Amino acid sequence: MTRVTVVVPAYNEGETFAGALVTIADYFSKHRGGGYDFNYLIVDDGSRDETYAVASTFAGRRSDVRVLQHDRNRGLGAALRTAFAAIDSDIAVVLDADLSYTPATAMELIEQLEREGADIALASAYAHGGNVTNVPLVRRILSREANRLLSLATCGRFATLTCMVRAYRVEALRRLTFASNGMDSVAEMLLDGLRKQMRVVELPATLSWSEERREAGGRFRPLSAIRRIGATCLMACRYRPALWLALPGLFPGLLPLSVATLLILRVNGPTLAIGTTTVVVVQYSSLALFSGQLAAFFGRRLYHRHHPNGVNNGYNVPSRSV
Repeated sequence: MTRVTVVVPAYNEGETFAGALVTIADYFSKHRGGGYDFNYLIVDDGSRDETYAVASTFAGRRSDVRVLQHDRNRGLGAALRTAFAAIDSDIAVVLDADLSYTPATAMELIEQLEREGADIALASAYAHGGNVTNVPLVRRILSREANRLLSLATCGRFATLTCMVRAYRVEALRRLTFASNGMDSVAEMLLDGLRKQMRVVELPATLSWSEERREAGGRFRPLSAIRRIGATCLMACRYRPALWLALPGLFPGLLPLSVATLLILRVNGPTLAIGTTTVVVVQYSSLALFSGQLAAFFGRRLYHRHHPNGVNNGYNVPSRSV
């Protein structure tokens, strides 16, 4: 019997949280006895509303539910670390509290994790066959482009790195390290797993926001967006340092700016020539490197598009017995 912990981080989820918890438990109860034993772990991340009370009431009616609480809001990464430290099962699957991915998706991740002998199974709205519905346009664009950049850092092996809905083999989960307390922690965890050569599979899935989520979370916050963009770029470059070398080629004004700076400094002719030549060489070398990165990225994405088996195996390794 495979023991599975269903992890639900929650923050200010309101009264609708009760219905979501019932939906989750009712779905997984149908799979009890089929080789899986489910328990539930809810982490209230310092909510200021009735979230903790709702979770506690739900736990009071069931012996397979635990509720942990932060004394203040610390962020998704902190909530996940709290949950992961308390897990004592074979597999953990993380679901969002508003069910933007269905419990059926979580079950598919668990089953795929088992079939492939993988360490991590990803739900992917941006993989071929995935879908996004009812997400505000600006949020959708920012999310899509962030995942494209992170996907580029993995040479196109994975399409969605920022979705927290995943299944983990707990023995692998113990080896993951991540420092971020915010949403960045989700991508940070996966990149750490890839560095450690963990076996990762990606399943196409549908991301669908409820009307309540759209109204509550659809407002665009420029400063938050800028911070997230910067953190994503930094994360991608740290994982694939070659991207640092590609940055000069993406700055079209570098040559005239450099020449203008040298002229302002009144350097002599040979120095100006050497400086200008150096900038040209660096920029074109950078562009060539970036073009190579893009070619590898699109080549891998094209391969997955023309081999639609429903699952993207990040590593072509033989499945281990489970």
